[in-house]
Amino acid sequence: MKIDFRHYIKEVRRKVTKDACQYFRVMAWVITIVITHFTVLKYFLYSLCPSVLITGYPCPACGMTRAGILLLTGRFAEAAHMQPFIYVLGAFAVGLCIYRYLFLKDSLEWAKWCLIIIIICMIVFYVYRMIRYFPTTAPMTYYEYNLLYRLRVLYGKIVF
Repeated sequence: MKIDFRHYIKEVRRKVTKDACQYFRVMAWVITIVITHFTVLKYFLYSLCPSVLITGYPCPACGMTRAGILLLTGRFAEAAHMQPFIYVLGAFAVGLCIYRYLFLKDSLEWAKWCLIIIIICMIVFYVYRMIRYFPTTAPMTYYEYNLLYRLRVLYGKIVF
């Protein structure tokens, strides 16, 4: 039994090491881009969300960053109120890690379908929140001075 367990641990270590090496460069770029994105948008613009900055309207994932911060600071109920799908995506990530590294499975076909279902549910929930809470309750608020508004004002000044 010890030999099987040792073999299992070696296999898990091999898979984690292989994945870490394979995705390290990609993840380094992604992390750099995300940090730059958050830094630039937080200090120079109104919002971190490109949808809000361009159109003024919240997106289906609106509140996800704030919910993540609330979750990390231990304010679980507030995180659920801000964006309940933070828990769904967290459970998905944990399930994905368990499937890949504890069960040692490589097929991720089920993960694609889970993500499709999660995205559809997020869109349905977004429509519900837009009907119920827009534009008075955060995060479902309208940002008036968005890029499209500013372009429309600029166009009006140029044409007229």
